[in-house]
This record gives sequence, C-alpha cells and structure tokens, in this order.
Amino acid sequence: MLDFIRRLFSSQPPVASQPPGDVFPWPANQPLTALDAATIALPTALIDADESIGSVIRGPDDMGFSAPDGDLIFIRVTAGMTVSVAKSCQAYVVPDADDDTAPRRFQIGARGSVT
Repeated sequence: MLDFIRRLFSSQPPVASQPPGDVFPWPANQPLTALDAATIALPTALIDADESIGSVIRGPDDMGFSAPDGDLIFIRVTAGMTVSVAKSCQAYVVPDADDDTAPRRFQIGARGSVT
C-alpha cells in the first residue's frame, strides 16, 4: 500500500538509457531531456521542402545542427537540453568514437523549455 501511495505522488518522469547505434521510435511531440551530452541522428525526410528545421525539431537556440550527407540530420544536445519533434520518426544516438558503447540517458516527457 505504501509503495502505491509513493508512486501516486511521484512526479519524476521516466528515464530511458539509449545505447549508440540502436534505433528507437520517437513519437511526435514527445519531449526528451538529455541527462548526458549526445548526438542524435534523424532522417532528413522528417522535414518537408516547405518547412524549416525549427518548425519540426524543437529545442533551444544553442542546440547544434548539421546535415553532412543529406540523408540524416544530426542534433547535438548537452545535459539539461529538452528537444522534441513535430512528427514521429526513427532516431538513434550517434557514437562519439568507434569504441563508444556508453548509453545516453534521457528523461521522457520531462518538462523543459522546448522552443
């Protein structure tokens, strides 16, 4: 009974641990708050020709963007940044080095400033 009450009043959002390279579904308008610095790869098909990056990928102004190959958009988030996407997609955490296997942690549904 005490555990039920504790869970009822807990306001902590769930935390996901995502290994680099493993694809994960990212639902539309689902905010993720980075607990660790990470680079996330998103498909460029997420953004239609008549849309701006900022209208589809919502995050702070100092979030890094790059699209070096035309097929993927890379966003760089630091700990504490909250980001969401306006459309559902498949994404993955990009490893920082060839031997990088350290999972990155994200709060799911955390309330942060998504602009």
